[in-house]
Amino acid sequence: MEKRKIPDAVLNLLGAAITLCAVLEYFTGKPDALGSIGTGCFRYFTTDSNVLAAIACAAVFICRLKGGKLPKPVLLLKFTGTVAVTVTLLTVVFFLGPTSYLKSGWPGYMRMFEGNTLVLHLIMPLLCLISLLTCERERISFRESLWALLPTAVYAVVYFIAVWILKAWPDFYGFTFGGKAYMVPVSGAAMLGLTLGLACLLRRLMSRKEKA
Repeated sequence: MEKRKIPDAVLNLLGAAITLCAVLEYFTGKPDALGSIGTGCFRYFTTDSNVLAAIACAAVFICRLKGGKLPKPVLLLKFTGTVAVTVTLLTVVFFLGPTSYLKSGWPGYMRMFEGNTLVLHLIMPLLCLISLLTCERERISFRESLWALLPTAVYAVVYFIAVWILKAWPDFYGFTFGGKAYMVPVSGAAMLGLTLGLACLLRRLMSRKEKA
């Protein structure tokens, strides 16, 4: 594990830095590829999950500079942030990309991976996965892994209150499928199921013994 501290520190510093730059770009006065600008970017799970992961990366970087084993709270924060940004990545690849269409009629993958959204939708999730599964592999219990459900659960509640009850946000993710009431719990359950599945998978991968 000692030999992994330096590459882990580098990967986490890079992740925190590029996410900071990507989020600050929302405040330059120029909308991103999806039309987000200013504080409005924080209504998206993409931004929130990446900010959480960046905070976790910064905490890991500081711990690596100090030396020693990662404290369990820091490891769980990184695990939770990694699950959250992986949910973002998979949602973009398998749902938003295919269901978002450009004027040309082509799937909206280009729009999803353009400008700072390339960092938030792809690069940061991959950096977190690489660092977690190569440099931060430590056993965590199933109960501890359930912390990873918290960001998705909290966001789901806020999203559906804002979209369905307060009508303060449009359904920009399309999770109500055109305003269908019965899709609210279905979409929420699907996202929580995806998050739980990812948490279990990453926990298992982290706990695997390395070959000698």
